Amino acid sequence: MPRLHKYRDRDASYVLTAIRGAVVTFQLTADGEKKLAAARIGPGEKFPRALLLDLYRRGDAFTGGSGPASLALDSAGQLEMDFANDPDPETAFPACDVCRSVNDLYLTIGGNPDDLVAQLQCATCRALPTARPDTSIPLALLSRPLLLRLFQLKPVAAKAPNVKQFEELLRAEFESKWAALRKQRGTSQTSLFDSTPAAGFNLPSD
Repeated sequence: MPRLHKYRDRDASYVLTAIRGAVVTFQLTADGEKKLAAARIGPGEKFPRALLLDLYRRGDAFTGGSGPASLALDSAGQLEMDFANDPDPETAFPACDVCRSVNDLYLTIGGNPDDLVAQLQCATCRALPTARPDTSIPLALLSRPLLLRLFQLKPVAAKAPNVKQFEELLRAEFESKWAALRKQRGTSQTSLFDSTPAAGFNLPSD
């Protein structure tokens, strides 16, 4: 299960979890921290992976590939982690279609004008000489309506598997998971979220 942590050197929180055999750090927006706090999830506590997925799809949890340089350490000087069995699979998180990394993912569209391909790519794969997409957008900025609009503006011939998985994630509903946690912890909020994921940019009209 993901575990919430506080940074040692600043007033902010982050989440550690294990995905595909690697420890991944998720940064949180201020709204992401508020949503976890409203659900009474504090530093050092584990919470269901589905909640992290919901924060991720809304842009309130994101990866940057910066590593654990300033992360909180336990008394033995080691990262405190407890990745117990979780009913929600770690593979539910989208990954790079080239190398399977989950860090710093962008949606990219490239190829021949009449044969465009949409992929998810990490920073390393986007930097490869062969990777020259004409469109590159951070996943944290994409909501379902914006993604639909993007594919209307730029019709693609093929979508890589992780693009399809990301579309499914945007369609998923997680409110029941938050409601179950609120009931378990005795909180009374009817909803912690707006009805749609937040958007961070506007697509061009032509």
